[in-house]
Amino acid sequence: MKTIITIVRKEFQQILRDKGMLRMIVAVPIIQLFIFAYAVTTDLKNVKLAYVDHDRTSESRQLVDAFFTSGYFTSVGMAENQTKLMSWLMEGKADITLNIPIGYAEGIVRGNVSDVGLIVDGQNSSLSGRGRGYAEAIIRTEAAKLMENKRLEHPELETKMHRIVPVTRYYYNPELESKKYMVPAIVVLLISIISGMLTGMAVVKEKEVGTLEQLMVTPITPMQFIAGKTIPFIFIAFFELAFASLIAIFFFKIPFEGSVLLMIAAAILYLQVTLGAGLLASTVSQIQQQAMFTVWFFLLFGILMSGFFYPVENMPKWIYMLTYLNPVRHFMEIMRGIFLKGVTFSDIIPQFALLFGLGTLIFGTAVIKFRKMND
Repeated sequence: MKTIITIVRKEFQQILRDKGMLRMIVAVPIIQLFIFAYAVTTDLKNVKLAYVDHDRTSESRQLVDAFFTSGYFTSVGMAENQTKLMSWLMEGKADITLNIPIGYAEGIVRGNVSDVGLIVDGQNSSLSGRGRGYAEAIIRTEAAKLMENKRLEHPELETKMHRIVPVTRYYYNPELESKKYMVPAIVVLLISIISGMLTGMAVVKEKEVGTLEQLMVTPITPMQFIAGKTIPFIFIAFFELAFASLIAIFFFKIPFEGSVLLMIAAAILYLQVTLGAGLLASTVSQIQQQAMFTVWFFLLFGILMSGFFYPVENMPKWIYMLTYLNPVRHFMEIMRGIFLKGVTFSDIIPQFALLFGLGTLIFGTAVIKFRKMND
């Protein structure tokens, strides 16, 4: 035990002396957290809308105003005709075009809402799908308002109007803010990058300066060396986790509904994966840059297949099945659940079990590989 403590103390001294590593530990995560939290967003904003109003009634003007006061759409302008509208869509000046036909107001009362025309630029499937959904919701809302006004003005129309009033409630993220969904995932990425890359670079650094061979011929065993090298980065990873979580809660106002102890337990299992990946990268690398890119190569696939950007359920079936082998996905689900839903251990047993299995496999493989390298 004394030998391990000595190696840990030596590792912390090296980290404190290495200004580049200190910047990576302290400054880089802070910058990444703030930039990613604002840049990586799925909120729909500033969708470019062009329109043509053939009806030219107060009701049609009210519909147009509803689009531009919603906060989702910005005005490209009103076209003189449909040809001009299509040219704006073709040139990329507009993302969505709105065509309000003659008789729009009268048609609404008769329930003929489909007369309003929407044409969507489908190049960006995410933007076009959600933009169309928001546009249709605005049209339906304005149609309902118009029908209600007509009903009040003309009670005799009551029997001809069929009103359906949906009542919708959103749990866990009532404001539908993407940052509440993305920030817990960004915390996962920071821990992954810091613990995986720094572990790989720290071990390879011993190779570069020639001290690894010297250490291996001393009474220090490979397991003592691995413990001494990984323990400092466990402390650093938990520091990053605590710091990033506090920023998420107090600066970004992300609710924390779950258990701190459950989050710590999940983080310990996940660190088996990242530390093992860093150690495994160190066995196949000769310089720090090589170790860094090796970790990043696998981490990139982990991020893309984790549900960070898009739901894994939307992926092809065979890729979706592969995501069960992705530890980033499972820890991300746990973190989002702890932050937003307040999940308990019984809710996330499958993710815990998979993390434990994957972590044991990766870290165990890394240890065996490292011991063989130094035999």
